[in-house]
Amino acid sequence: MVSNHVCSAAEASSESSTDQQDASPRQWFDEWQSRLTTSMDATANTLDNMFADDQDDTQDARAEGRITFSWEPRTRDFSQTDVRFRIRVTLPALKDRVDLLLSDNEDEAINDAVKVARPPVFEQGDRATVSLRYRPLDDSNFAFRVGAGRRDQFYVKARYRNNKVINDHWSFMYDSELYYYTRDRFGAEIGAIFQRNNDNGKVSRFNTRFYYRDESNDWRWRHEYQYFVPLSSKQAMIYNVLTEGVSEPNYRVQEVYTGARWRTNPLREWLYFDVEPFVLFIRDEDFKPSFGVALRVEAYYGGN
Repeated sequence: MVSNHVCSAAEASSESSTDQQDASPRQWFDEWQSRLTTSMDATANTLDNMFADDQDDTQDARAEGRITFSWEPRTRDFSQTDVRFRIRVTLPALKDRVDLLLSDNEDEAINDAVKVARPPVFEQGDRATVSLRYRPLDDSNFAFRVGAGRRDQFYVKARYRNNKVINDHWSFMYDSELYYYTRDRFGAEIGAIFQRNNDNGKVSRFNTRFYYRDESNDWRWRHEYQYFVPLSSKQAMIYNVLTEGVSEPNYRVQEVYTGARWRTNPLREWLYFDVEPFVLFIRDEDFKPSFGVALRVEAYYGGN
């Protein structure tokens, strides 16, 4: 399992090269990606035109995102499948300060988690969510959202995110969120990431995060260590260990996860394949080891 930050270099490459194709002949998946990008851009322009003051002075709005298909069989559950998506639409008519976001999960910190290992911070949290995100300035550390999700609730959210470069090898990233849902009421999150970049391209990362739930008046926590090893320009290994738990009725572990993810994109810059063997220990299963493997296909579209 890999966080977006750990794969940021590889994913940034995919997002910035959707208009570039390999020298090999176009295949059916090239046509699929091209049609998807064209369709999403057309929708983005339709939305942007709704806010334009002068219809003759509009700019091209763009949509970008990714979609992931995976099969994640494990001991005691061989039928686990998953479909993940994330769409971001930037609206030039609103000075690129407002984004439309649509995703299958509201928690960006666990986008690459194996489905069974995602923290159930709120019941049925894995539901489609749509929101408008506003940033006061292009480089602002603050962002505000209003939207709907999580069991058909409306919500408002405020986030602060920043990072500090300590030296050539060490960096520190942190964020905090406050939000209100119409039924779940108030909630909060706080997280921090410590990262070391080695001269050989390897990256070590420790990620810790706490979630507060007003409805149940407790905290959920998540601690994770990741080690990113580039194998070539198109391959990488990501080793991962995490623990996740709760504060009530006492501070205790709910699950332990360890896995090794092989990630490659041999065909196109925007098309990735993952193979991730893992071992999972869950309290509800008396911490008996559950062995599994996640097989994923991930496609990016849009971007500049």
